[in-house]
Amino acid sequence: MSLKSYFRSSGYTRESLIQTEAGEFIELSALSPFLRTLLIMDGTVTKSLSAWFWEPITVEPQLNKLDVASAPIVGLEDLQDGDTVLHRDVILRGSHTRHLFACARSVVSLKHLPKNISDALKKGEMGIGELLRENDVETYRDIFEINYYLSSSEDDELLCQLSGEIISRSYRIRVKGVPAIIVTEYFPIDLYR
Repeated sequence: MSLKSYFRSSGYTRESLIQTEAGEFIELSALSPFLRTLLIMDGTVTKSLSAWFWEPITVEPQLNKLDVASAPIVGLEDLQDGDTVLHRDVILRGSHTRHLFACARSVVSLKHLPKNISDALKKGEMGIGELLRENDVETYRDIFEINYYLSSSEDDELLCQLSGEIISRSYRIRVKGVPAIIVTEYFPIDLYR
């Protein structure tokens, strides 16, 4: 993973092709405007989904596992051996329609977060962005990877819930300037057409 930085100061690039880590090209101009917005925004996805589709969005935990860091994690350079990390997979689903709008996978360095936020994340009942915003934690999101998949992987319990074309973005959330959270969000392209 190279940790490129995308869309730091603009939601537009002259070149509409982005090359993935696998060497494939994604034509951003071919995506729906709202899906492009989700890929480049630095706000909370849950809040944007609820406003666009006009329904509450539920966060459904799929995996919430504490672990001890034993190897470096790309993007979380400040992590030390023995630090506690939280691995978290969630689904974002419409409360009324039951549409699966997105899946998200995150790795959280708990030492950089206030205890109340760490505790809430461990419970897994709220989106990370919502939780940080509700607690007035100032953050910066750095989008470093965008990928495209033709279909979900049967080996991946989270992604096998999505079908068809999938686009993802990965970003690092800095808290007080320190990388604290890596998030990858997966969006089923057909739902946004």
